[in-house]
Amino acid sequence: MRLSLRRWRPRHLLLSWLAYWIALVAVRLGDAILALRRVTALPEGRGSFSISYDDAFRMTVVDSGRTVWSGSASLGELALWVAGPPLVLFVLWLLARPRRGDATTAAPTREALGEPPFEGVPRAGPLDRNETRVGRHEP
Repeated sequence: MRLSLRRWRPRHLLLSWLAYWIALVAVRLGDAILALRRVTALPEGRGSFSISYDDAFRMTVVDSGRTVWSGSASLGELALWVAGPPLVLFVLWLLARPRRGDATTAAPTREALGEPPFEGVPRAGPLDRNETRVGRHEP
């Protein structure tokens, strides 16, 4: 099966966003998470970390008075990292979707699906005198 935005449903879009955010956390904060895990496992008073915000978000991880990880990001940078690529993907997905009323939105033919051609519904024979049609009342 070909991977095409045209075939994606909303759930595919949401799953791609989730995968992006997981990858973003792993790539951008992977080292910080490992440093935090190492520092929080140390005996009390040996390691610490701090998170602050003044003109940017800042995080510092310290082990025995030595900084082992430090990072910062402005609010705008965080917003672009978190929302930018998913919004671009959403716009591309909207542009790739077929428009209502296009000929491409018609259901595929039975032959295209690999099914035998439709031969019609067998017709019933004439009704007996004692039978009635659905929705019709006879006296």
